[in-house]
Amino acid sequence: MRLLLLMRCCIYQAVKCEVRIYSHKWGSMELVIGETGVNSMRKFGILILCLLLAFLLPGCGSNSAPGSNQGSIYMTITDDAGRTVVLPKKPQRIVVLSTSELELLYAVGGQAIGRASTKAETIPLPAVNLPEVGFVYNVNMEKLLALQPDLVIAHQGMHEKLIPVLESSNIPVLVVKMKKYEDIVAKATLFGEISGNTEKAEALIHDIEAKINAVQVKLPQKETKFAILHATAKNVTVELDSSVAGSTAKMLNLKNIASGDATLQKDLDAIPYSLEKLVAGDPDVIFVVTMGQPDEIEKRMKADVESNPAWNGLRAVKEKRMYFLPSELFLLNPGLHIDESAAYMAKLVYPEVYGNVQ
Repeated sequence: MRLLLLMRCCIYQAVKCEVRIYSHKWGSMELVIGETGVNSMRKFGILILCLLLAFLLPGCGSNSAPGSNQGSIYMTITDDAGRTVVLPKKPQRIVVLSTSELELLYAVGGQAIGRASTKAETIPLPAVNLPEVGFVYNVNMEKLLALQPDLVIAHQGMHEKLIPVLESSNIPVLVVKMKKYEDIVAKATLFGEISGNTEKAEALIHDIEAKINAVQVKLPQKETKFAILHATAKNVTVELDSSVAGSTAKMLNLKNIASGDATLQKDLDAIPYSLEKLVAGDPDVIFVVTMGQPDEIEKRMKADVESNPAWNGLRAVKEKRMYFLPSELFLLNPGLHIDESAAYMAKLVYPEVYGNVQ
């Protein structure tokens, strides 16, 4: 519409200008001005300028950054599920379905109007009394929809099944992953853009990087092999570098004995447990991440170790270097506390450098 009005204005201003252009002698051009003479020349110049502007102006506003000139669109995002998420306006009613993402959103100056229930103690103080929509693994859709959110931040691998219902209600859903250190930095940047607090996000990222560097700078220059067992009440698997605990160990330059497994497939966090492969890799350290009742799982695993000669022959077992990791730092992504995860693991592996875990 703006383009049409601009062109009409140009035509009106140059209506008295008679222009005739023809080819003559190898493409030279001759311009013939009508009765209005020099004045028409001026108007003809206006016409050319306006037409140029008319063609150039539609090219503006293609940037997807917040606040850019995109008509009614505030922001366009490609989430971690590869989906295109369009935010028509700056979100004012955000519901966050995972504690790590909630804490990160508030750390960069954002706010929410609803959250998932949790037993964790890392809920930002301003978010403690927010309406709850059920636990992270069991979201109550009725409660979620009743809050009338204009953005739902979901956790990849947990909440994909909620997308169709939310999208049918015209509610944007942003699916994010928070496993590695790089994911946390990327989400801090993204949440800063969504909330309009990019400078605060940059300061937060700088602080996290400084804390991680303080751990890494003291790392000994030697190879230490490890294995991570993920234990539940029903089974045991071996975690890879893409898991939360695996990515933390990778930050410490530790070598995962499962990384070279020939059965590895893309995007896997864990593979089936094999005592034979564990014995063959003979790790210096064994970490155990538990899901469920940690005391019961730990008791059962220790009984298995004591009763199995193959277990007892492992270097990590003989040197009493099998450690049960706290779930709040190594089961789900620790988010802002990733430096604590790195420091905790560093103390277990190199107590002579970092001191003992308290």
